[in-house]
Amino acid sequence: MKNIDNQAQKPECIQSNETNNKPTLSANQTDDIRLAASKMHGHERRSFMAEMTIKYCDGKPRRAESIFGWGRKIVETGLGEIRTGIICLGSQAACSGRKLWEENEPEAAKALIAIAEINSQQDPTFSSTIAYTRLTANEAIKQLKNQGFKSKQLPSPSTMAEVLNRLGYRLRKVVKAKPQKKIKETDSIFENIKTKDKQTETNSVKRISMDIKATVKIGEYSRGGSTRGENKACDHDMGCKEKYTPCGIVDEDTGKLFINFGSSYKTSDFIVDTLGDWWNNLSVEESQKIQLLQIKMDNGPESSGVRTQYLKRIIEFCDEIRIPIQLLYYPPYHSKYNPIERCWGILELHWNGTKLLDSESMLKWAQSMTWKGVNPVVRLSKKIYEKGISLCKKAMQKVEERLIRNPKLKKWDILIQPS
Repeated sequence: MKNIDNQAQKPECIQSNETNNKPTLSANQTDDIRLAASKMHGHERRSFMAEMTIKYCDGKPRRAESIFGWGRKIVETGLGEIRTGIICLGSQAACSGRKLWEENEPEAAKALIAIAEINSQQDPTFSSTIAYTRLTANEAIKQLKNQGFKSKQLPSPSTMAEVLNRLGYRLRKVVKAKPQKKIKETDSIFENIKTKDKQTETNSVKRISMDIKATVKIGEYSRGGSTRGENKACDHDMGCKEKYTPCGIVDEDTGKLFINFGSSYKTSDFIVDTLGDWWNNLSVEESQKIQLLQIKMDNGPESSGVRTQYLKRIIEFCDEIRIPIQLLYYPPYHSKYNPIERCWGILELHWNGTKLLDSESMLKWAQSMTWKGVNPVVRLSKKIYEKGISLCKKAMQKVEERLIRNPKLKKWDILIQPS
């Protein structure tokens, strides 16, 4: 224990212009105070929380918990330190050895991850591995209760927020100045995907996410990263002759990742051939357990719900494996919610700053990345694909006869039964 000066001035960062005795906070000011507190530790943090509680919450810890999301026990400790002039030392040591909530409640943590995955998206800039989520702490607790977990198994909202952050899911502000790019079915599409996921929570359903990444240029290009080795690269990325197109498939339940690098064009045939290669890579025991194959994709031009060649090839693949296939599409402008996008974010960060001089170095770097602690299976395709293949109306009529389209979401939810 040691004494502090009760008359110490407030930190400069918390001074404000008060026109009355009850200052109010805007949403941005509240966020700034939360951020400032998150940058502090120990007594400094408790003191700051206590000062803000006195100034904006009438010195009431419960109100501070409601407004700022801070644990009221920590706020009470900070208020006590200010009142008595005594600093509590070693409070972290007293709690050492305590397990994290996700360690004490592994089943609830597993369910939480599943809930967060449905509501998460990769950072669009690929500048971090964090998944941004629309899921709040209160909503997470509510959904876990709906799944049968008891209140005593679940943490407080403030602790739940910390758990979500530890697991890599962060809330992100919505920029109101940006125009909304939504189609009228957007909310219905997300609700449909969420419903389908709940209906398929069995071992007999294989849930995969599939997508094509931007073309990878081979050569002495910087890729925007840092390196401790040779740090000189071409000053322009133009004129590249060797390019590869990665098509990825991730198993949503096991985390296994499959990447096929194509040396030709992005086509429907390349996508379905990649799907076939992924299927052939499964063990016989694993493939025999599957009774439904659920594929999530964005609404790209090569694999959309109206692309004739893609639908023809996917029907042929369905007949070949003799297992029903369900195609679920994300709406336009929302492809970042597709789980495979997070894998692309990891790969982008993994080889940024690396000069991929040939296909061999590209494959080795892709093989050395990890997704959920597992290295991906990587393939290289040398097959040349023809662009612009489409079916005539008569041929497409036969294809449509095989498609069971959702009456409300015809382009976004398609079921195919094997012949």
